[in-house]
Amino acid sequence: MKYTRLLGSITLATLLATGFTSCGSDNDDNTNENIATTVVDTIQPYQRVLSIPGTSADIDAIATKIAEYVINTNEKDVLGFPSDWVIAGANTAKGETNDGLADMIPIPAWNADLNATYKTKVIEFCNGAYATMATNTGQQHGSALPCEVSVHSDGTNVYVDMLDASAIFTIFFPGIDDPTGGLEKMASDVKSELRTMIETSLASENITTSTQMMGPKFTEEDINALSDDDIYIVTSYKNPNGDAFTTADAKKLAEEIIVKLGTDEATADTMVAGLSTNSGWRSARPEPIPIPGVFVAEACSPTYAKMATKLGSEYITALPCEITVYLDKTDDTNQTISISVLSPKFMFENMFKGAVEASVARGDINEAEASTYEPLAQVVLDDLNKIVDSALSDSTLAITKK
Repeated sequence: MKYTRLLGSITLATLLATGFTSCGSDNDDNTNENIATTVVDTIQPYQRVLSIPGTSADIDAIATKIAEYVINTNEKDVLGFPSDWVIAGANTAKGETNDGLADMIPIPAWNADLNATYKTKVIEFCNGAYATMATNTGQQHGSALPCEVSVHSDGTNVYVDMLDASAIFTIFFPGIDDPTGGLEKMASDVKSELRTMIETSLASENITTSTQMMGPKFTEEDINALSDDDIYIVTSYKNPNGDAFTTADAKKLAEEIIVKLGTDEATADTMVAGLSTNSGWRSARPEPIPIPGVFVAEACSPTYAKMATKLGSEYITALPCEITVYLDKTDDTNQTISISVLSPKFMFENMFKGAVEASVARGDINEAEASTYEPLAQVVLDDLNKIVDSALSDSTLAITKK
């Protein structure tokens, strides 16, 4: 069976032509009685999990409560999940420490109602078993693992949103063979487990759960037109001496990219020549995130993040620009290190589809501001290329483009 970007229990055409009234039914047989008559002809990549009365001042406490629950709970034992989850940067099993808010990504967001910028939080959930299944389909897919959760506020409520794993795997993992249906089940499990952990961690709060879908709508035609070549930009490198690389070399290169990115105190604006004006690129973390077989450096620009969130807070989880570095398994001689990034052109044209026009219509931005979004994809790509090229030029590894 061909894996055609559906991650559910039914075919893509059926998913896009039907809806479900609930997660289950009193009827145990597998008949059409379980299928609602509501027509759903699109999928959307973002989903609201819940809301809590509160303001931006409450974001840190709520985000911390979610993260600490995951860090301090073995979900396999407590919730009956197949494997345990961790928070990126706080995997105590690998010697990392729980640094609280430092383990989360602060994303500046624009609140049109308040006419002010405030800091949201992005929490990155990690699960080694599911990540291995995903990267086994292609290491370039490490930059698209859909386990990011955002916590933000409109001044009256705090919202917890997530990438919808079923939709994200459908969009970002095109044309993969899935004869046993394992990937379909994985996506469904990821979405369910993320929601369960978030709701359980905040059970003592006055939460209102939600399944609201948000963001651009993808039709079956849109989905079938996608390919890896549209989504991922992969550049491969070799040792000019013909020597083999190691996994440690890939990690070292990811670390060198982070050095070039710098941190909040020393941004890439001062360490890499020629970056776009006032972009403020920096690494979200001092160390790369180790996904099985892949090392991730997260590049963040406060300037471009603020521009993106002017289009809507639902887009927060799609903002970190992940640069993945890996010892390429497609070369069985181990002579290739590859670097993969999600194509900014794909992200802006698809994951933000229609967002600029909608923001103008709402009055959140004007026509002059809207024009500044048109070149943004190329600007971001040029910046990321310059950061990587600068790291490569100063690398301690002997490395050159293949």
